[in-house]
Amino acid sequence: MTFSVGSEVSLNEMLARKETRVKQQQEWLKCHSLPLVSFTVNIPGSVKMNSSSQIVMKAGLKAIKKMSQQQGWLIVDCQKVMENTGPEAFIVIQAPSVQLLKKAMMTIETDHPLGRLMDLDVIDVDGKIISREDEQIAKRRCLICDEDAKVCARSRRHDLATLLAKIEQMTHDYECYD
Repeated sequence: MTFSVGSEVSLNEMLARKETRVKQQQEWLKCHSLPLVSFTVNIPGSVKMNSSSQIVMKAGLKAIKKMSQQQGWLIVDCQKVMENTGPEAFIVIQAPSVQLLKKAMMTIETDHPLGRLMDLDVIDVDGKIISREDEQIAKRRCLICDEDAKVCARSRRHDLATLLAKIEQMTHDYECYD
């Protein structure tokens, strides 16, 4: 399988994309009047579009589809966005409640072999992001040492090369053994 690899992106490009994503989320909520799953990939460093991020996106979309089918939920609409700032997707799922949808997405983030690299935000029809804390779920753990991921990221406890090597190994193992 061949993947395109993006170039380095600046903080300004990431912030601009985030602003655009928020506008797109609002448009999707207005259009569908249903909760929205906004899917981004957690990849450290300045190159966000690479083979690992694309493998994670593909695996995540497959997991969301499978979870929806298992729950008997309808995927109303889905759009994949492939920007240099990293792959993203918007998925509208008709579920009995936004809380059940959030729990299902957190199950994917927790149980899927690549789930730690997936950011599956659930946004209710009023535009509020349902947080892990709202659902009393533990914070994400670090890929390397299993401490609070935000603490490790802020302190730069692990160098970028170590993190990227771990992600490459995870995506390689997923593709080869899953």
